[in-house]
Amino acid sequence: MKQCYLAFEIGSMQKTIYPLLGPTTIGRAADNTITLPDPMTSRNHARLVIADGKWVVEDLGSANGIIFGGQRVERVALSSGDIFEVGGVSFRYVEKEISGKSKQLFETVQILATAGDDLDFHVAEETKEAAAEQSIPWSQRLQEAVAAIPFFSPLDGDERKKLADAATLHVFNAGEIIIREEDPGRSIYVILDGKIRVFTRDNHGEELELAVLGASQFFGEMSFLTGKLRSGSVAAVDTSVIVELSYTSMRKVVKEHPTVKKVLVEYYQERSGNTAEKRGEKGMDEGKRDSRQKDRVSVKLVILPQTTPTGEAKASSWKGVSVDFAESGIVVRVSGASPKTFLVQGEVSLEIDLPEPWGEIRTLGTIRRVKSAQTAKEMTMVGIEYAGMAEADAKKLKDYLSG
Repeated sequence: MKQCYLAFEIGSMQKTIYPLLGPTTIGRAADNTITLPDPMTSRNHARLVIADGKWVVEDLGSANGIIFGGQRVERVALSSGDIFEVGGVSFRYVEKEISGKSKQLFETVQILATAGDDLDFHVAEETKEAAAEQSIPWSQRLQEAVAAIPFFSPLDGDERKKLADAATLHVFNAGEIIIREEDPGRSIYVILDGKIRVFTRDNHGEELELAVLGASQFFGEMSFLTGKLRSGSVAAVDTSVIVELSYTSMRKVVKEHPTVKKVLVEYYQERSGNTAEKRGEKGMDEGKRDSRQKDRVSVKLVILPQTTPTGEAKASSWKGVSVDFAESGIVVRVSGASPKTFLVQGEVSLEIDLPEPWGEIRTLGTIRRVKSAQTAKEMTMVGIEYAGMAEADAKKLKDYLSG
């Protein structure tokens, strides 16, 4: 059995999936199957229909057309993974062969899509009616997924429904980062469909895979229990549907059901042990860390000019001191600046003043994490990932770190 759907975004935070159950129209007018509040979208912009056994997207005489592969097209047959643009919105077409348990998981996506305001989904009335004809409550599949996880077994049906009602649904494309190591956050995540991998980086910036998880498994319990920053990064292996259970809702569950916390702690201890073992095999345990990663060196950080809606923002320059760094990136403590100064989307330039005989190295970088330093006001910690370091400077940094 093959199921097809569109994945797209409206705004910067709201991800949406739309099951393709029949002819589908896209446009700005309210009578479309998918309505886009986008001035670049025509009132009746595009239509998806099945032709010769394949879904086809075709232009309905719009002003800006359909963009596919960087070109404007009138009509194109879609294959799984194809991306096309309508106005300012990108759509990704996805199809999957579904059977058995996977079929139930896809049905979850369809039913969850009918939840409307509950899960920030925007779907057409005919989709809601089609789901209603199946006589299946929208949260039933999610409740079943929750029930399949061992630490939720003490919850009764009403409690599982309340937890499902408070959940947030996310869709991530293959390769997309779900959680980044050392980010704040205490939510727990349940995989409804797809597959994810958990990884970190060793002292030389090389990736170390810690785990691969699939449907009905969960992650995020370490930060939930300890309050610490995320201990690893998580990325989607393929298109994945992830349910986020907030710290607030999970804290209530743990408080009312001590056995849930007990099971969570057991998973946490087991996974922490496995992670420590893998880190140890790569020489990443605390006793083997390079001492020079904690050396304090001077860093000049330049925020490069940014293109903004109001024009070109000027470059700004800041001086700081390294707090921690490796071959892949650096954490810099900057005085006299608030965190919002470094909330930029573009690249930054770094000049890192290593001691003699190594000398100065230069590189571009991308800001990955910004937070206030706890030791003083107007002091900010900026985590930067290197991008485009010259080979000679990369070798110089490696030699310095290795001692």
